[in-house]
Amino acid sequence: MKKCLILIILILFLGITSVKANEQQTGITFIYINGSNNLAYNNRLKFKTAFVENVKKLHPQIKKRFEQDELINKIVLQNGNYRINQEPIAFYWGDKSLKVVETLDRDLKSASKYSPRIAHQARSIFAHCLHDAVWVQKPQNMANVLDELHKVVNSEIKKGNKVVLLGYSAGSFVTYQYYMKKSNSIIPSELVENYSNLDVKDIILSSTVKPTCFDALIDADLIKYNIETNKYSPNKDIRVFKENYSKLDSYTEKACFAGGDIKGIVGFASPARLFYSDLLDEKTSINYISSLMAKSVIENDVFYLTVNYSNDPFGFSNSENFTYEKLIQVMPKGLSKKRHNGFIYNKSNNYVPRTFVTAHLAYWDTPKRFAKAIVKAFNEGYPHFYGLKN
Repeated sequence: MKKCLILIILILFLGITSVKANEQQTGITFIYINGSNNLAYNNRLKFKTAFVENVKKLHPQIKKRFEQDELINKIVLQNGNYRINQEPIAFYWGDKSLKVVETLDRDLKSASKYSPRIAHQARSIFAHCLHDAVWVQKPQNMANVLDELHKVVNSEIKKGNKVVLLGYSAGSFVTYQYYMKKSNSIIPSELVENYSNLDVKDIILSSTVKPTCFDALIDADLIKYNIETNKYSPNKDIRVFKENYSKLDSYTEKACFAGGDIKGIVGFASPARLFYSDLLDEKTSINYISSLMAKSVIENDVFYLTVNYSNDPFGFSNSENFTYEKLIQVMPKGLSKKRHNGFIYNKSNNYVPRTFVTAHLAYWDTPKRFAKAIVKAFNEGYPHFYGLKN
């Protein structure tokens, strides 16, 4: 009887300890972002439903392989301090372009009178895919999508969770822009060297504000951004600049996420390199913001992966993968001296037994294979970036 009593007490103790251990873990929510729709207006609901179902199939495979991988457990999950949440979030922005797609469909219907059927079908698929990719690139549209995504991210952060963003196809544009424009990686006093206006410099250097993000500076009307040239400059109205600069922290709180809130980014089936090549042009001042984004990724221990299938015609690879040493050589601002775990890596040589016609959709059809590809990219990318032996 005494032995049974001791056994019961031991079981209860272990159960309580296990519950407390789980309570101390921080959850990581995976948010999946859709890409371009290839369907006409009347069928858009089917695309949204299919996207949600695809996320439900893919997430368990990624969760399982992340949890089984030794390096990911060490770097991302920090040996049990973090856990991947069971339920993913499917973030769908395709419904925002519905009205414009309805107009597109009318134009396509008119054009069908003069084209062979096969040519018209090809034109229709191409038009719908390309339309959404172009639509989300327009600043007013992207800003709307980013603000909606920010609400979702903030909701998870308020629950005590961290976030990993996974952007499919044109969704990788959203993940890139979100981190670049919403991460609080900008120290305003560091911007003064780009400004010639002495009054602006005096205002910035005489006031103390928290690190902020690009969108907060836009929202506060402190900078004007020219989308044609990808250049920004301070608001020339010194009265407005001075008044709003004193309120910058309140704009930052609303528009930005703090370092450490985002644990990782995965872009897949991604043509981002093709669409964002101008952001690498040193003649554009937005290049500076992009470099601050890279700095934030490294210093906040974020993994930033691009994972494509090799025969996906829309999956664009970088010309080379940077190492830590190469990256600090091109950065306008040096990295902090503490040991980092963040890294950036592109792996676009993943094989899938599909033709180039269907490879772009194969990420959803091969969840096990693709989950393994992400884990492999992590295990290749981390040691490559830091010059470690595999």
